[in-house]
Amino acid sequence: MKKVVKLFIILLLLLAACSKEDYIPIPVDKDLIMTINIKDSTISFIDAAERDRFLQWKMEKAYSGGILFPDGDTLLLYGHQLETVDLYSLSSGSYLTSWETGTGIVNALVTSGKEIVFADQQRNLARFFSLKGEELTSISTKAKPYTILEGENKLFVLNTSDEVLTIINLKEKVKQEGFQIHSNAAGAVLIEEKNELWIGGHGQGTNVESNIHVYDITTGNLTNTYYTPMMPINFEEWENHLFVLSHGSNMLYKLTKTGERVQSIQIGANPFEIVVYDNDIIIAGYDSDAIYFINPINLAIEQKVNVGQGPFQLIVRER
Repeated sequence: MKKVVKLFIILLLLLAACSKEDYIPIPVDKDLIMTINIKDSTISFIDAAERDRFLQWKMEKAYSGGILFPDGDTLLLYGHQLETVDLYSLSSGSYLTSWETGTGIVNALVTSGKEIVFADQQRNLARFFSLKGEELTSISTKAKPYTILEGENKLFVLNTSDEVLTIINLKEKVKQEGFQIHSNAAGAVLIEEKNELWIGGHGQGTNVESNIHVYDITTGNLTNTYYTPMMPINFEEWENHLFVLSHGSNMLYKLTKTGERVQSIQIGANPFEIVVYDNDIIIAGYDSDAIYFINPINLAIEQKVNVGQGPFQLIVRER
């Protein structure tokens, strides 16, 4: 009987040790577009140069986003309802470790100083971690922090349930005086040569946001609004133009940095994410389960690639 019990305990320990699934490794030399798909809890891997999906991981947890470490191999994944953020190695396809963060993590950013900042909506904090998982400090924000944007020695945090922008001094790790912005703000891009912060948003209820609001980051004054209906919630900069993704109308707008609309195209179904890779603008269509490679010059759709269900975030790795 003792031998049976002992064998049973050994089996339990082996099962516990193998509870984190290993995945097919990702080649180290590939440029990647990774999609975090939240409807089926998968991650799709696209060869960025070939514009072809070559692999997909089925995850055990409901991850909603992730970031890639500066080593180009460590992938950190998080989800609002998860108690931990989890780290995986792309090159080995293996689980590495978890950091105990508690629930509420909705966004993350690797700063130029090689620290990780989490937007924590459970505690209304910007939380700073080292790459080894040590929590360095935390700074209070307003209600429901989400969008995180780094400028020169500053971190800008948009709070979706408050009309004040949180500004953090990255060198001193202290909060500076913020300024008033529009309600239900989401998505932003910093035009540093003009000291401008362009901010989008969803709106609320029947009051759908259709404008980009431009603020002077020195004075906090609203200097301009640009009409880009509906729900401009994500931005990318390419050469001398800005690309604005309005997911309420499935529209991609190409603007000059003076706000002049150059071109527009309807793209995908319920698009949420936009990134730049080389000379491609890449859009994720949440309800079309696909990403689109767009020519930034003429906005032509050059390639559609099917991915997992509900692509919510895009991560780029350039080798």
